Amino acid sequence: MAHSLETLNAAVDARVARGDYRGALELPRAFAPRDADTASALLVQINLAEAEYNLGRWTEAWDRLRGLDPLAAAFPIARAGLSQQRAWIAAHAGRADEALHHWYRAELADLPRRYHAEHFFTGAVARIAAGDLAAADRCARAGAHVAVRVSSRRNALAVCGRVAAAMEDWDQAERLLRAAALHPWRGQGGDALLLWGDVLFRLGRPDDARHAYGLAIDRDPQSESAQLARMRRDGVA
Repeated sequence: MAHSLETLNAAVDARVARGDYRGALELPRAFAPRDADTASALLVQINLAEAEYNLGRWTEAWDRLRGLDPLAAAFPIARAGLSQQRAWIAAHAGRADEALHHWYRAELADLPRRYHAEHFFTGAVARIAAGDLAAADRCARAGAHVAVRVSSRRNALAVCGRVAAAMEDWDQAERLLRAAALHPWRGQGGDALLLWGDVLFRLGRPDDARHAYGLAIDRDPQSESAQLARMRRDGVA
């Protein structure tokens, strides 16, 4: 039975949101899309790239996004989403100039209002990579201010905590990351829980760090963060 790419994208997005990254990557095999060159076709690839990098497959995620620019030019949301994903991946790889280049290309007006927060969160991560922590803090706070979705409000705490950790304000980072861990939204989030554990360990609280690492493993089990959390939990004396 043929399905629309819009239906496929919604299914991929839902699986990624609940942390089923492997399941998201398997979905295209189960669909026989009727349409091809649409915004939804691009959004499927953008969301699948997110599934890949959450699994730790950063190179595969980057490669998935290659060659999509000519088609994305016709669809503002896809164009912005493509640039943001590239910015996030480049920032993780420490390629700060490249991360900022792609983030600047993502026009806020091209994104639906409910995704504006994620634009600023991406900017914060790119700014951290560039070492511009004051600008990272401004981006994180701007994202928190415009957050609409429940998941975005949780992620605002996590990103602000990440900025505080980059500033080596460990007490503030711990407070924010703890608040993110206690937030009712529990989808994904392994990276923030992993960082919370790292901050707690730095603060001389190994038992609490083990607890945080355990949460990363339990709540986001497929993620690269869960793999790292397992190794660190096992190594905490």
